[in-house]
Amino acid sequence: MGVLVTRDISVRPYQPADDEFIARVAREAFDEFTPRAAQHTLDMARHFRTMLAVRGETRVGFLTYSGRSGDVYVVQAIAVSRRERGRGIGHRMMQAFEALAHAEGGRRLELCTADCNLAALDLFLRRGFRISRRRERFYERGQAACILVKDVQG
Repeated sequence: MGVLVTRDISVRPYQPADDEFIARVAREAFDEFTPRAAQHTLDMARHFRTMLAVRGETRVGFLTYSGRSGDVYVVQAIAVSRRERGRGIGHRMMQAFEALAHAEGGRRLELCTADCNLAALDLFLRRGFRISRRRERFYERGQAACILVKDVQG
C-alpha cells in the first residue's frame, strides 16, 4: 500500500476540461466490466453531479453521484488513477461525498460495486457501508455486484 497523501488532496466540481482524464481513468478502472467504460462514465459525469480529486492542478480521481435534498444519494462511479491508488484518495472523495449528502439533508447513501473488486469493497466497508444485496451478472461482462448502503448520521 502506498503512503497516505490525503492532506494535499482537494475536491472540486467537474468541468468539461476534465473529460479526457475521466475517460482515461474510467478505462483503467472499468474496462474489465464493460467495453464501453469510457463513454458510459463520461455520460454519467455530464448528466449527474461529479467531483474531482486533485493534488494542486493534477487530477487524481473522480466521483459521480446523484441525489436530492432529503433523499437517497447514490455513487454512480468512483475511480482513482492507477498510479495514485492506495493513497487514501478514494477515502477523501467518499468523505467529501458523505459530507455533501449530509449537508443537503440526505438520509441514505447507496452504491454498487463488483463483488470481485476487493479494494473497493474494503474502502466502502471501512466507511461504514453494509452490503444489502447481491446482483448476479450485473455487469456487461458477467460479473456480479454488491449493493451497499449507509444511513447518514445526523
